[in-house]
Amino acid sequence: MAFFKHGKKQQPNSEPNQQSNNQQQPNQAANNFPPNNQPAGNQYFQDVPDYPVNNSTTNTQPLRSMPERNPAAQPAAPTGSPAPQQAPRTDSPANNPANQPLQQRPLSTQSPAAVSHPHGSLENWEYTEKQLKELESHQKELKSQLKVQLLSSRTFYSHLIQSKQSVHLDRGAIELEVQKIQRINDTLRYWFGTDMISGDVFFSHDRKYFIVQPGLLDPENQKREQIADLAYYLDDHNVLPSVITLDYDENLYGRWQSYLDDGIVNPESNLVNIYDYFQTEGLQGTKPLQGPNTGIEISPQAHVESDNENNIDRVYLGNDLVMQITKDIEGRPANIDHYHDNEVISSDYLDEQGINRLTKVFNPHNPEEIMDEFYYRLDNSLAIVKSKMNGEPYIQVMNRSNILVKSFDTEQDFIVWWLAEKILDDNSTIIVPLSSPIHQALLEQSNGHFKVLPFVDNYANEQTQLANILDNTQLLSDGILVNSEDAQQEVSQASQGKVNVSLITNSNKSDNAAPIESTNTAN
Repeated sequence: MAFFKHGKKQQPNSEPNQQSNNQQQPNQAANNFPPNNQPAGNQYFQDVPDYPVNNSTTNTQPLRSMPERNPAAQPAAPTGSPAPQQAPRTDSPANNPANQPLQQRPLSTQSPAAVSHPHGSLENWEYTEKQLKELESHQKELKSQLKVQLLSSRTFYSHLIQSKQSVHLDRGAIELEVQKIQRINDTLRYWFGTDMISGDVFFSHDRKYFIVQPGLLDPENQKREQIADLAYYLDDHNVLPSVITLDYDENLYGRWQSYLDDGIVNPESNLVNIYDYFQTEGLQGTKPLQGPNTGIEISPQAHVESDNENNIDRVYLGNDLVMQITKDIEGRPANIDHYHDNEVISSDYLDEQGINRLTKVFNPHNPEEIMDEFYYRLDNSLAIVKSKMNGEPYIQVMNRSNILVKSFDTEQDFIVWWLAEKILDDNSTIIVPLSSPIHQALLEQSNGHFKVLPFVDNYANEQTQLANILDNTQLLSDGILVNSEDAQQEVSQASQGKVNVSLITNSNKSDNAAPIESTNTAN
């Protein structure tokens, strides 16, 4: 599993990524000169050992096999010094190799056919082919690098255009960026046959990012790895997101500590929970009005029977069970069930300080059915009321004076209102799974007030939702995140490259997929 970077400073992303200094360079042998210090006539093949370069300024006679020279007979000339003068050859019979005994002739390394071939050895084509393949490989690497650089630059200039348009600047203010994007598209069409290519999502270090999750998961839940993969991806882009959860969790802080201990999220990330927000809003650091066990009252006529093995105390009034207190491992009351005629009618959920945070009221004729839920603040004031009674609003939000602030008919409406009004602003980007029922409402409500970045975390089950949002690409100005190459391909093709898409790979895989075209193009 990957590890988060500690102490990282976020730098403003003011320019596109520059080309790396350690970028692969062409073979340095291409810059070398032949031994006579003259520029090579064909520099592409200078790194081929003993390659017979055909230079029009040199002798064009076929190459002949020369006798091997004794290295000790004459020292090599220093590099860059002129070649030593050679004594003129004579035509005396003694100097003619043909007149020497056969066993004294040096053996040629080339066949007679190769010696007579006008271009040297017949086997040298292997070196030429090898060099050509190296050039082809290098060209592919350069084209791949060019594609990434072009798409990164286009995304950056598109971001600048959106930023200027958000403050209502005129057309002249964005003309330079428009021209640069046109040049980039021309270059993409020249090299790749199309400009309909989706680039990666752009992340601005000046924005606040939030990841929405229904709730914190247990360690054995495999979807934890998906959250970790997303967190690692954002960390690689120097983005420190906050995590937003939407359920009520009695063990919220303990579960969050498990996320931190297991490296699921960055240790510097923040947690925001919708119910905890209303229960603690404006009360951080306030001394609770209620201490441990002070909210539990037992009739003097009642008696208690303890089940120490299960950490349960049962309170009886005569023979009737009126209360059952379930304690945590520290012996503190955690849940209190209230009974009437031996049927549970309500349950209280206490935090570690003994403060009642939630009361559930059950149907006396059906203890499995919840009729009302009351969520309390640390000062015991009522924060949220949920009612399933006909004719009543499903959710009511109260202020600290128990005055109604807002009511909602659905939980989705409640969540979207809270996010839009209490959490997000025009400098916020929220990453929401496509599986969440609030993703469409958030996309429709953003309107520049905040940005929404959908995350396709289960492509097999979310193809319909993905197709629906791709019908409105104007809502996807920030792009889409996916963890499936099939989803990446669909986004690129359906949007014709207009929507940026980033592939969130498994944290154990180091390489991300390259950008893809929406149509078949030349490589």
